[in-house]
Amino acid sequence: MPTIIGILFFGIYRRKFLIRKYQSFKEVYLKIYVIGFYLLQGILVSYLSFGQIAGIVWNYINKKEAEKNPTEIVICNVKGFYTKKNPDISFTFKDKIEVFSITSEMNRENYNRNPKDFALEVIVQEGIWNYYIVKHWSLKRIN
Repeated sequence: MPTIIGILFFGIYRRKFLIRKYQSFKEVYLKIYVIGFYLLQGILVSYLSFGQIAGIVWNYINKKEAEKNPTEIVICNVKGFYTKKNPDISFTFKDKIEVFSITSEMNRENYNRNPKDFALEVIVQEGIWNYYIVKHWSLKRIN
């Protein structure tokens, strides 16, 4: 959403330039090229400015709100270990499948492990709109 707002902002701000540039070409394929080029440029600039700033502000506010809430320890069922490129652990948290990336050292340990033999202990604080800040997590053998 912030990227779309940024595209609209830059489109309105550069309206006269864009119209002049569009009208300077006679051929249809060049007009299509100009539209595509400046739209792609607008998306890139909007994402790098509006999108990143919105993400930073969201993370800051969410973290500050989470600090006001108590820390919770949640035990989650492990659904699986992905041990290929970009290894991770998938688990169920609040009835949704979530994923944590893991180190290559932990990945080596997870080869041939049965996910049903493990649980994930996650220490969290609730932030804004049920978004959680993860303070720490650890893999625990159930038996």
